[in-house]
Amino acid sequence: MKNLLKLLLAKRMAGTPLGLAALVLGWFLARRRRRRHAYETEQETERVGRRSGVAPPARGGSRSGAASRR
Repeated sequence: MKNLLKLLLAKRMAGTPLGLAALVLGWFLARRRRRRHAYETEQETERVGRRSGVAPPARGGSRSGAASRR
């Protein structure tokens, strides 16, 4: 439903020059944001490991100090 509303809004905005400019600007900003997020995620996964000195994220979440269930 959300995607349908986005599509209808984009179609309506693309009909005017100012709306089209706003869509292009929003597209460029979203693209830049996605690229930056992907780069940060890639850097984070490279740092985690045996030799990096950074411990990998704990599995299991909230049960950090509890004994494992068998």
